[in-house]
Amino acid sequence: MTDTAKRQQARNDRRDNQRVFAFSVVVAIAVMLGALLYFYAADKRGEGPSHEASPPASQVQGGAQAPATAAPAVPPK
Repeated sequence: MTDTAKRQQARNDRRDNQRVFAFSVVVAIAVMLGALLYFYAADKRGEGPSHEASPPASQVQGGAQAPATAAPAVPPK
């Protein structure tokens, strides 16, 4: 390989390396933006009105349960 061909090959290699680096930077920025948008969307989903997982006990049993007492009954001595 001649000296000029070696210099031209080195110049082409440098240019290719710069392109690969620029492409990698663009991909890294796109991945970071995608992650930020995902976390923003996931956070917004949690800000909606809260939905109860299960209805209160009075609705489950049709309100037929005995009323709760404030303190447990003490047995007489």
